[in-house]
Amino acid sequence: MKIFKYLVLSAAVLGLASCQQVDVSERDMATRVTLSPFTAQLDAKAQTYTAAVVVNSGSVLSDLAWEAEVTSATPWVTLSNTTVDQNYTPTFDKESSYNTPVEGIKLEIAANTEYKRTFEVTVTVADGTAVPFTFTQLGQKADAAVSTDRKIVEFLAMGGSEVVEYTTNMGDVVEFSFTNGDGSAATWLTAEAVEVGKVKVTAAEWTDKSAGREATMVITVGTAATSIASVSIPVAQLAAEDHYFLYGASAGDILIKDAVQMEKAETEGVFVLTNFFCEELTNEILINKNSRELSYPCYALAADGKVAVLESATSTYTAPAIEANGVRALTVNFNDLTWSWERISTQYAMPDSELSKYPTKAYIARDGSMKTWMVKHMAWDGGDINPKLGSGMHKNVDAGTNYAAGAFPTSWNDATAMNPAWETKESGMGNLETYSDDGRIYTYHEMLGYEARFGIGYARYEQGPWVIGEKYTDARGTTYTIAEAPLKAQIDLYTGDDAKDEELYPMLKVQAQGICPYGWHVANAQDWRDLFYAMSQASKVGTHTYPVAEADCTYKQMINGGVPNINGWLRNTKDWGDQYIDEGADEFGFNYFPLGGRYMTQGFIWYGMRCQMWVPLPMAGSKPADYPSAGGGRINVVIKNNKTMTTALANLDIGQAVMPFRCVKNYK
Repeated sequence: MKIFKYLVLSAAVLGLASCQQVDVSERDMATRVTLSPFTAQLDAKAQTYTAAVVVNSGSVLSDLAWEAEVTSATPWVTLSNTTVDQNYTPTFDKESSYNTPVEGIKLEIAANTEYKRTFEVTVTVADGTAVPFTFTQLGQKADAAVSTDRKIVEFLAMGGSEVVEYTTNMGDVVEFSFTNGDGSAATWLTAEAVEVGKVKVTAAEWTDKSAGREATMVITVGTAATSIASVSIPVAQLAAEDHYFLYGASAGDILIKDAVQMEKAETEGVFVLTNFFCEELTNEILINKNSRELSYPCYALAADGKVAVLESATSTYTAPAIEANGVRALTVNFNDLTWSWERISTQYAMPDSELSKYPTKAYIARDGSMKTWMVKHMAWDGGDINPKLGSGMHKNVDAGTNYAAGAFPTSWNDATAMNPAWETKESGMGNLETYSDDGRIYTYHEMLGYEARFGIGYARYEQGPWVIGEKYTDARGTTYTIAEAPLKAQIDLYTGDDAKDEELYPMLKVQAQGICPYGWHVANAQDWRDLFYAMSQASKVGTHTYPVAEADCTYKQMINGGVPNINGWLRNTKDWGDQYIDEGADEFGFNYFPLGGRYMTQGFIWYGMRCQMWVPLPMAGSKPADYPSAGGGRINVVIKNNKTMTTALANLDIGQAVMPFRCVKNYK
């Protein structure tokens, strides 16, 4: 009865269609074949695959005969006919579904202990229609893979050879090819396999003085049977003119093989380069002419703006003084062998003349180097500018002054919004006396050197100075793509291996100068992580109430609740009293003064009681979905007479928060 009902209703529908006078010539009456179900990708294990073969003529099921065959040479696949139960649910009677046997195919597929492989089954219908179905079976062995860290292969005009290293799982099953930009074969390049994972690339001499030439090298591994993978590397050859390459310990530890090519200036014989230069024992900055290999004569930047010519390894000269580590624009005149450079700094940077006001201390980092901190909060107000950078602190421990929600001033000179009782005299908009002896408090924008505004906050979800996805070049000369670091709620995104986490989230170590003096940067997440490590090393000497465990000093722990016992080392007896302070804190000497700050609609709060610090790290926060930039990072609140010993790295909306920060000397 159910089948009959279905057929009657179907006939009624067909009758309705005929009444609508559908033009039969417009219908697609082609024969179509489907496998149900069709699984294009199969796993590596031995298995049986069955599928119904459904033939349609137009939109109607057809009873045309068909036959199937494996049309590729695949002894590991056996094909036979079978019957498959298919479930049907009538269109007008959903409760009348039923199973019916349908003719189909059965494939017996052997286990694949090798690489990925494919085979094809073709179903041919009696009317001549043939439809192929391609199956892929994964293998127990990995697909072909190849990668390289080499970004470019570069040759001088004289030609020569370079060894390129790559990584593959295909052993010596590899081919090398070179293609010019127009698609033609780059016959000026040849390749010779040195060993597995190494190839020597050789370039012929190039005599054109007006321009260099370029090509693309492709390393291809594997075969059709194992799968094929490839990686491309740009190849360039310089024009046939003089080129100069800079390297050396004080050029940021650039090795001679990685020497940076200087740019030719408009004046003949003058070359320029913007690079990071740093103080070392020798202050060695060397320049090779037409070579990235050790050879003589070569050049060296010498004292008094002179360029020394080194005829041999025993040649002597006096190296230049380097008073601060930072990015400089270098100009070298090879005509008269002189050089000069200019600092690349930020517009609101504190001048060198103020540095003597800041005590400093060096702390050991986890890599064995020493990081030099200012052991006083930043207090630079910008000097003779209006508005000034940041705000002095009002010695008020209570919230006391509160703007109504949504009415917090978002401009430093908004007389209609400012309440004089809650603002400072130095801003010209208030009556509060403030002081800066122990530091000033800054908006996130001010800290990073984007503007000065007397420490007056913004709307809570104000656009930040760093926009996700944009580029930022720091005081080390490193260019970052601005990206958020995960929060505590996303803690599983951290590996617990600090080196790997720094690769995943590079801005943990950004050296943003902000308003720090040239040669210094705002203490970043890596600096704080290394400071905690220094506490752990100090904890190993003597007896300590609040020892810091080295194993706890990881980014993952810093964000996942914080590193235990840190607060006992940040505090000191002079500024915090004698409760909950480790015996080694005063000697450690970090002087984490409880300066307080401003936050949201609150006025000056927490002086003498609390302190939290800005960290230049974009972190997502509780913000609207369309908020155009991330929140900022902060070292969380340390509270006087509070037995909580854990301090975490956390996020904070960067709109109306105004807090202190510290500076760290730039490093390589």
